[in-house]
Amino acid sequence: MSKEEIEAFGVKSSANLCVKVDCVIVAVAHDEFKEIALDDLKKTMNDEPVLIDVRGMFDEEEAKRKGFYNRRL
Repeated sequence: MSKEEIEAFGVKSSANLCVKVDCVIVAVAHDEFKEIALDDLKKTMNDEPVLIDVRGMFDEEEAKRKGFYNRRL
């Protein structure tokens, strides 16, 4: 997603910042989110990434193999 697409949701984009996040919570199954690869997501995260996948969009075993602490609701 581009910075403009992110900001269209009414939030500020951190795409151009040198800040990494600890946790990503995926709460909705928008098509744009389905296109995100776990490897790309991990690049934006700290060394011990936490993924809360409310909608079950990502493969749990793949997430674990890639080093995510992964939980679903």
